Amino acid sequence: MNKIALAIALGLLLFFTYLTAIRPAYAFAYALCLLFVVAWVWPRLAIRGISLARRLDPGTPTVGEPYEEIIEVRRSGWVPAPWVEIRDLGQIPDYQPGRVISVGSEPVSWKTRGVYRRRGWMSFGPTSITVKEPFGLFSQELKMGGRTTVLVYPRVRPIPDLMTPSAHQVGSSQSLGAWADYPPETGGVRDYATGDSFGRIHWPLSMRHARLMSKTFEQPLTTDLWILLDLDHNVHYGDGEESTVEYAVSLAASMASQVHSRGRQVGLIGNDAKGTILEPHRAARQDRIILDYLAVATADGRTPLTHTLAWDRIRRLPRRAIAVITPSADPEWVRLLQAVRGRRSTMIVFYLDVASFGGPDQNPSFDLGQDVDLYVVRKGDDFARLMRTRDAIRIA
Repeated sequence: MNKIALAIALGLLLFFTYLTAIRPAYAFAYALCLLFVVAWVWPRLAIRGISLARRLDPGTPTVGEPYEEIIEVRRSGWVPAPWVEIRDLGQIPDYQPGRVISVGSEPVSWKTRGVYRRRGWMSFGPTSITVKEPFGLFSQELKMGGRTTVLVYPRVRPIPDLMTPSAHQVGSSQSLGAWADYPPETGGVRDYATGDSFGRIHWPLSMRHARLMSKTFEQPLTTDLWILLDLDHNVHYGDGEESTVEYAVSLAASMASQVHSRGRQVGLIGNDAKGTILEPHRAARQDRIILDYLAVATADGRTPLTHTLAWDRIRRLPRRAIAVITPSADPEWVRLLQAVRGRRSTMIVFYLDVASFGGPDQNPSFDLGQDVDLYVVRKGDDFARLMRTRDAIRIA
C-alpha cells in the first residue's frame, strides 16, 4: 500500500507540476522519483553481500533431548543492511530461531535452543533472508538451501531388569537359570590340550579312544530376545507423545538398549505395512539397526498380531525369549504365545491399557500363566517403576 500510495502521489505531483510550472514542485517531484529509485535498488544490492551460516551438532539425539544451534549473519560490500529478517523454513514444531537484525561491518550471531519433541527425521533449514530498505517500501528475499537433517531416536527410558524373569525368583518354580546366562552349545570334540578344564573333557569319548578328548563350544546363531511390536493401526489410541504407539516404540527401544548393553542380541518383528522382521547380524551393530527402524516406525499395519507369520519362525528357535508389546486384548495372541513356549524360554508381556489413553475399556480376560512376566503400562507411567503383575487388568 505504501508503494501504491507513493506512486499515485508522484503521478499527481508530476501532473500538477506540469500544469503550474512551479520550480519548487519540480524539485520535490525529482526528489520523490530519486527516493523511489533508491528504495527499489537498495535491498537488491544489499542482499548480494549477505551470507548466513548455521551450526548444529546433530549427534544421535533421542526424544526429549535439548539441542542448540548457532546462527551467524555476515555482510560484505558497501551497501548497509539496516533491516534483515531471518526465518527458518524447517518443519520443526514450536521452533523458530529467526529474528530481525541490523547487519553492519561486524558479523551478527546468536544461539537458539529447543527440545526434540518427536522422533523421526527433522530438518533444520532452509533459511529465508529478507532485506528491507529504511523507508519500508521495497524488500528482497533470498532462500538459502542449507539444510541439516537429523534422525531423532525414540525416548530410551530405564525399565525393569529383563535379565532376571520372575519365574526364576519364585521358590516353588522350577529354576532353569537366567535366560541370558545359558552356556554355549557343544560344537564338537578335539584332543585334550594343556590348560583345558576338567569340565571340558568328554569322558565317554576319552574312554573309547583311550586318550583325553575336550569339548568345543560355539554360540548358537540365534537371538537372546525377540521383540514382537504390535503396529496394527486398529488397536492404537492417543495423540502425539501420549499415545499407545509412542509408548510401545519407546518400550521396544528401551528393551533393546538394555539387552544390548549386556552383550546380548535382539531381534524385532513388527506387523506394520511392510511386515518388518529384523534379524541380528553379528557383523553389524544391531542395536543401531533397531533404533533406526524404531525412529521412523508408524502404526500403519492392517494385519493383527495374531496373523503375524513370524510365530512359526520363533517356534523353531532353540532358545526363545519373547517380549510382546501390544495394546490388544485379543486372547488369540496369548494362545500363540503359549504355543511357541519351550523348555528354555522366557515370556515377557507389556500390555498397554488403552482406556488410560482415551480408548475403550477392553476389559481383558486372558490367562497368561504363572511364569509370564506381565507389565501393565498406563498413560503417564514411569517405566522404571513398572511392577510385574497378574491381576492389575482383571486377568481371569
